[in-house]
Amino acid sequence: MERIKTLYQAMTNSDYILLGAGAGLSAAAGISFADEKAFKAQFPVLWQKGIHSDYQTFSYKAWSLEQRWAYWAKHITQVRYNTPPLTLYTQLLTLLNGWDYQIITSNVDRQFYRSGFPMERVFEAQGSYDWLRCTNENCDRQWAAEDFIKRMLPQVDEAQLTIPTDYLPRCPVCGALLEMAFRHHDGYHEAQENYRQWLKKSESGSICIIEIGVGFNSPGVIRVPFERITGGRVQAKFFRITVDYPNSEEEIAYPEIPQPIAKQSTSLNLDARVVIETLFKWKTS
Repeated sequence: MERIKTLYQAMTNSDYILLGAGAGLSAAAGISFADEKAFKAQFPVLWQKGIHSDYQTFSYKAWSLEQRWAYWAKHITQVRYNTPPLTLYTQLLTLLNGWDYQIITSNVDRQFYRSGFPMERVFEAQGSYDWLRCTNENCDRQWAAEDFIKRMLPQVDEAQLTIPTDYLPRCPVCGALLEMAFRHHDGYHEAQENYRQWLKKSESGSICIIEIGVGFNSPGVIRVPFERITGGRVQAKFFRITVDYPNSEEEIAYPEIPQPIAKQSTSLNLDARVVIETLFKWKTS
């Protein structure tokens, strides 16, 4: 509790708040890419192949296009379309209201957008599930993913986790296969530049840097840059919020603080829900 108080005081006394949100935030809110029990129930075919979580699908290379898109259709439908705006995100929005803040997230689930955050304050560094792009470099068009996903979903063969080849997503213009766009979509570079300009602006004042649920799946997006920003600013206070998951196959959470920035930093080895709900209560009471 004392460390949460220290965080709240730092937020209150800072000119700027920089927040980095990783998968641990969405996991605390209700979307976990490390939930092996749920994954086994939803994707038994992949489980039998030794893939035990959504995280592990990121590096899996052995599936066919028909199986990959069957997985995407089910996974994206659940995460992006069937999951409502989550309470923890709306609490975080209320908590940050009134401060000059900026958010960078590696999450692709669009919970910040769906929860009402002003998107000029959010940089989705890994993109999102919302866009597909044409694989034909001479076409290179982008398309909203939802209609394609809805078309594929009823065609999923649950026993084999495949869809018919005829239902693979194809560009309506040139007919080439589509792929997830992630960072390759209109507006990405604009959002990235907006984030960089905010970082430059915030150099003039005190800053509270908050990292929530960030591990080592993509440390170069938030974890390492936040450590460097902290070390480069005299008026920076850094808070790392992450909890260990000892029963998970994934090495996803490390609350340790590097020694060079230890005096500016506080580690909260706590679930993000505990921290945000406590801060929210103090802010709104």
